[in-house]
Amino acid sequence: MNSLKKNKKLILVSIIVLAGFFTYNYVFQEAETTEDIEVVFTGSSKDLISKINEGTTYTSKAVLIEGKISTINDEGIVIDESVFCQFTNPDTVQQLKQNQSVKVKGIIIGYDDLLNELKLNQCIIKD
Repeated sequence: MNSLKKNKKLILVSIIVLAGFFTYNYVFQEAETTEDIEVVFTGSSKDLISKINEGTTYTSKAVLIEGKISTINDEGIVIDESVFCQFTNPDTVQQLKQNQSVKVKGIIIGYDDLLNELKLNQCIIKD
């Protein structure tokens, strides 16, 4: 009877350890990078704005847009005076020039009515 209690305790401890292991791996799994996320829209920034004005929602979705850089600041760039892009690597901004044509992949976080800009974050430059 004593060995039966030990086996039950061993099985119970094993189940708790396995549950803890799988829970830890699920909670602390690596987040997807912008590079890995599938693109739902590819085209010019103006086409994207038109689609959004028509009612298409791309919030929290990855898009690949192209256009000319109209503004550069410490936080990111503005493409075609309508799409603000914040980069995962802040050093990327320092390598860009105003009026340069770029292709940017980023995740849409929303539209800023005050500045009249579409906001993208976790952006990366694509070739």
